Amino acid sequence: MKKLVLLILFTALSMAGLMPQQAAAQVDRGAETLYLRPHVGISYYMGDSERSPFNFDGDMFDKFPYNLGLEVGYQFTSSYSLGLAFRTGDYTQITDFEVPTSTEDHPTTRWGVGLIARSLLSDRKIAPYWQAGITVGGGTSYVYSPACAANTLAACAEQDEMSYGGNVGFGLDFFINEGTSFFIQTDLDIRTPDNAADGRDNNGFTGLDFLGSHSAGVSFNFKRVKPVELTDMVCPAEVVDAGTPVTFTASHADGATEPVLYSWTFGSGTSADGMTVSHTFDRAGDYTVGVRATNGNGKHESTMTCAVSVKDPCIPAAITSMRASNMNPDTQTSVTFSANVTGTDGEWRWDFGDGNTGSGANPSHTYAEAGIYTVTLEVENCAGVTRRTMTITVDPYEAAICREVTEMNSAFFDRNSSAITEEGRAALQENLEILLECPNLNVRVEGWASPGERRLQELSEDRASAIEQFYVDTGVPASRIISSGMGRSQDGSKKEGLAQFRRVDTIPVR
Repeated sequence: MKKLVLLILFTALSMAGLMPQQAAAQVDRGAETLYLRPHVGISYYMGDSERSPFNFDGDMFDKFPYNLGLEVGYQFTSSYSLGLAFRTGDYTQITDFEVPTSTEDHPTTRWGVGLIARSLLSDRKIAPYWQAGITVGGGTSYVYSPACAANTLAACAEQDEMSYGGNVGFGLDFFINEGTSFFIQTDLDIRTPDNAADGRDNNGFTGLDFLGSHSAGVSFNFKRVKPVELTDMVCPAEVVDAGTPVTFTASHADGATEPVLYSWTFGSGTSADGMTVSHTFDRAGDYTVGVRATNGNGKHESTMTCAVSVKDPCIPAAITSMRASNMNPDTQTSVTFSANVTGTDGEWRWDFGDGNTGSGANPSHTYAEAGIYTVTLEVENCAGVTRRTMTITVDPYEAAICREVTEMNSAFFDRNSSAITEEGRAALQENLEILLECPNLNVRVEGWASPGERRLQELSEDRASAIEQFYVDTGVPASRIISSGMGRSQDGSKKEGLAQFRRVDTIPVR
């Protein structure tokens, strides 16, 4: 039993080791409130009569070294407090005189009053703390003498001398709830003058006396917690861009017990703490943002939510290129248009330059008439409209036979005549069919005269004009025909005879 005090001294360390998870949690023990700390424990003394706090002579249960105390004070913050402590105890070691005689009848009760400042060293559920202060105390003691030490009570002289000094100590505070904690501590009063506490002034122990205790108790906080109530939550009113920081703010009603803690969730798997927070959404979508305010160590809470719509950021459209599947189509070939466009998606509008329009990324169009057309693409997105143009040349439709024509029929005339014969008309009819079917095919009409005919140049010109007129009258535009009189034929003919020189040749021209 003499080692009980040592066991209590190390209880704090053992309890902290048994409760590691609790020690990791942050708590609030209240602030700006009165508190009450009763405690009970074991007293010990060190001074001129005893040098060790762990040496108890005799049976300690015959005269138990109890220690009782009460502290009333003010909790400024969750960690700092100042209190007025009242303590009384039975310090049985104070009569451990060097003579081996019983001193059980000697007065050993002492009292003390102290102004104690205390500071917790963490905000965990199990928090170490230190304390220090100034004290004053007293109690009846016998003035030491050999006769008094021999328990000759008649030889003992009583004294009630006050002592003064300081207090130091440390302990562990175990959080129970916002208004209650359990604590264990050891502390020591350092008293002077030397004879006040034990009746001896031989300066055998530093000229000071030490009255200490190992105790446990409960701390009560008298401030009632007013639950927090959220009153406002400020969220963006419009759609926000992905990748852009967004600020959120919340507030609560006045009077809520502090501290009030805010925690946020953003619907994207992330969270943040604080009354005002900033968050960046990585992707477009609809999110539910929530805020939770708590006080009273999480016992009271209030929540609010808001909806946030997030879109991809608006990037102006830019048309980097335009293309056509055929840059030189004919009037029966469908052309597919495309373009390279960067930026945020938008609406594509095409103008094909012939009064027709299209939409989308790959429209197709067939031009009805040949010509040169300016194709315009407009892209409109959230940033506005951008446009670009390109030129395309459309040729008349040309059948496959048109590309194969290299020679056409010649028309032959009677001597000294520019009138078209029936045989000539038949030959020209075949040419006409080709010209009508091949609108992009032009011809050069060359008139010739044979030796011996009159007015050779004029006759060749008249014959060329007659053939030209035939083509025009049958539907071939004059713009596709070039006619000329070549005069007297200088070369031979495909066939023998002068009759072959009286002719008009129709020569294809591309």
